[in-house]
Amino acid sequence: MTARRLTTLLAVLTFALAARTAGAVECATLPTPIYTTGSTAAKPLLAEIGKFMAGQSPAVTVVYLGGGSCTGVDAILSGTPIMATGLSYWDTAGTEMKCDVTSASGVSANIGISDVFATTCFKLPGGLPASVSDTWGPVQAMTFVTNRLSVEKAISAEAAYNVYGFGGLSEVPPWTFEGSIFQRDALSGTQAMMATAIGVPADRWKGTATTSSGDLVMRLGTANFANQSLGILSAEVAQDNRQMIKVLAYQNFGQTCAIFPDSSEMANDKANVRNGQYPIWGPLHLFVRLNASGYPANAKAGEVVGYLAGTRPAPAGLDLVKIEAQRHAVPQCAMRVRRTQEMGPPASFAPTGACGCYYEMVATNATTCKKCASASECPASAPICSYGYCETQ
Repeated sequence: MTARRLTTLLAVLTFALAARTAGAVECATLPTPIYTTGSTAAKPLLAEIGKFMAGQSPAVTVVYLGGGSCTGVDAILSGTPIMATGLSYWDTAGTEMKCDVTSASGVSANIGISDVFATTCFKLPGGLPASVSDTWGPVQAMTFVTNRLSVEKAISAEAAYNVYGFGGLSEVPPWTFEGSIFQRDALSGTQAMMATAIGVPADRWKGTATTSSGDLVMRLGTANFANQSLGILSAEVAQDNRQMIKVLAYQNFGQTCAIFPDSSEMANDKANVRNGQYPIWGPLHLFVRLNASGYPANAKAGEVVGYLAGTRPAPAGLDLVKIEAQRHAVPQCAMRVRRTQEMGPPASFAPTGACGCYYEMVATNATTCKKCASASECPASAPICSYGYCETQ
């Protein structure tokens, strides 16, 4: 067992030792529970899907436990069981409820969710086993952030390498006080992706440890020395907490200027993620076990993955493109580039059934695209009517 897998297992066992959630039901007694675990980024989307599936006949219950991206990968690759209290699920009204896993052997996860590729968490010289699939969901950006009162506007990869590689000894002003430099942990997808970007292994970062993204926001937002404060967050969390923190523009190795994920600091269009100019981004990874025929071993888990990835038509009333835009993520149908490895070179991407124009409208309330009801209303330069707008693909 590798050190990281051991760390993952210990993290899961720690959950099991926590106090039982007062009044919570046993998860196994819920209607057709589908157990998901890993990245916290998917929780808002799972809530919407859980609400819908709870109203199906027969009902299906989406049960979720956050625990870090590499925990999600490990749950499917290694079969590490979920043994925890206070798991989340949603009723037909979308109300978040809690349930417990009390079985001594735990339960097997049906879906593992990760912000990063499996190979970022574990050494897989032969790639994923044939019995496991990796379906890509919406794209997320990861960001360097600081206290909103800081005068700093940007950070380079070289500066980040020295700050997180050497901490207080970095000699990179103003980030020279480790008490104001905040990190997550080696199981965090945010830290794992940014570690790949700057070249400092995720388990060797300097700085003050935090227990969650929320904890990092509070510590960063209340730091005594605003200019010396530095942290890392997904764009979703960063933008939802602009009253306390701000995103720094980032200049990667080899780039000549620093770039925001959006077209400007306060925008929400993810223009520089969609075109590949902002470097730190990647798709949400949805891991499931497959049966001998190559289909998800649990069919209902396959449905959840299909909705999250946009490969399964969303039912009426479930607008996942809109939800993803509101959560500062980019659906695959709105991307213009894609990458096949962590921080790998972006390649041009023209998704079938493109939704870029609709995404722009719901994310920013503006688009230059022409509205349409059918392809006959679209020009030759954008001949496809998709999501109510003329698209090229």
